[in-house]
Amino acid sequence: MTYLRTWTKDTPADRPVLLCLPQAGAGALQFQNWQLRLGTRATVCAVQLPGREDRWGDPAPSGIAEVVGTVIAELADAALLDGPLVVFGDSFGGLLAYELARALGPAALVVCVCRAPVHWARQNGLDDDDVEQLASASVEGSSLPPELAAEMREIAAEVLRRDAVLSTTFRLPPDTEPLRCPVYAWGAVHDEKVTPAQLDDWHEVTTGPLHRHDFAGGHRISRDDPLALLGRLSEVLSALAEEEPS
Repeated sequence: MTYLRTWTKDTPADRPVLLCLPQAGAGALQFQNWQLRLGTRATVCAVQLPGREDRWGDPAPSGIAEVVGTVIAELADAALLDGPLVVFGDSFGGLLAYELARALGPAALVVCVCRAPVHWARQNGLDDDDVEQLASASVEGSSLPPELAAEMREIAAEVLRRDAVLSTTFRLPPDTEPLRCPVYAWGAVHDEKVTPAQLDDWHEVTTGPLHRHDFAGGHRISRDDPLALLGRLSEVLSALAEEEPS
């Protein structure tokens, strides 16, 4: 089954494509509402990794390089590389977004609550503590009966373990060519997983400007306050439109 998910048939070449990479353990369906909210300002396209939602039974990729290669091929086949491209990644999705940005040279890279690549390389991906914390957070505040909540937590943990294995395939060669586009690195003031210093280090990956912003909230900001996130993304898309030649 394919990686890409879109929710509009109208994709004019001059409309920016917003390529979205979800957080660890999550799927692409959450971005369907983004297309409704953004309307004609962007064509929202999301990456659906194997092992979740409609790809539950699909085998895991061999590594990040396989994901990047397949996604690029699908983007090209769908004629989604003919116009401006903004790549967005949430948490672990930010690492995948960076790898896609390195290969594609987008107009902008946007990462949310995602530490800079150098820190992923030092930590060697998601660890067991990350998996357990994120799995527990997935059912936190749920009104589900305890037995069902425990079952849902284990399902979330299984998907997270697959993403943890995928994250360990990230490599940062010392001669990596820097990006040339602006990078937007967004954090959350109550995030206990990603520090401001880890976000500031995104400046190392580009010769373009780094734009930092911190939302009110915690690590789950994209799910707890998606409208705030979409407001910022709308500003990025507007700035891109102003830069495009008339």
